[in-house]
Amino acid sequence: MNLYKQAADLIKKKSNIVAFTGAGISVESGIPDFRSSGGLWERFDPNEYAEYSAFLKWPEKFWTMHSELSEMVLTAEPNPAHLALATLESMGKLTTVITQNIDFLHQRAGSSRVLELHGTGETASCLSCEKQYDRVTVEKIRETAHVPRCTVCDGLIKPNVVLFSELPPVDVFEEARRALLKADLVIIIGSSLSVYPAAALPSVVSFANTPLIIINEEPTSMDNYANVVIQGKAGEIFPRIINALNENSNFN
Repeated sequence: MNLYKQAADLIKKKSNIVAFTGAGISVESGIPDFRSSGGLWERFDPNEYAEYSAFLKWPEKFWTMHSELSEMVLTAEPNPAHLALATLESMGKLTTVITQNIDFLHQRAGSSRVLELHGTGETASCLSCEKQYDRVTVEKIRETAHVPRCTVCDGLIKPNVVLFSELPPVDVFEEARRALLKADLVIIIGSSLSVYPAAALPSVVSFANTPLIIINEEPTSMDNYANVVIQGKAGEIFPRIINALNENSNFN
């Protein structure tokens, strides 16, 4: 049977679907995988530019990298894979998107419940007094200071993203784990499942015997547990699966 039809047949029968997405879903929006050729880590050593203790010592290095990343994210648009997930939600089938990404593209595409395992660049916090800032306010502060500081206490401002050696948001991880355990189908899209601890979350699927669809350009450690594995670009594959939910779709 055609792989797209197999995936569509699984989706047709389910109403509590959870999607787990990684960097691969946003590559087609113009945001390179940090670890791939041309990614940020080729130009910025993550131990100096994206590690928590390094941020405290040399915040100017982080903000130099952040400027480049922000430009990519702000010019990016949700691609057909993001939009297809939002469509699946509007059909009453998808309940949750769990993402390793910090680009806010799922929300912009229309997904309403997005659990961000690595935080978000849309907000920031003062590390001293915990005052919260939105992205636009931080950028205004940076117009006069490369390293933004709190307007209340002059403490360092840090985007609410998880840096290396920083503890991930425990409450978000727990909510994601519960969502995966309750799911009647899990769809992994654009994740190599190699970045921990986030990559460990989908393993609960195998313990719960939950049906699994994997869409990724490369093989993953979970392929042997999946009901359907389709290798390729998420922006091409997932919309075809959604179209296949229509009985009159043409499977080529």
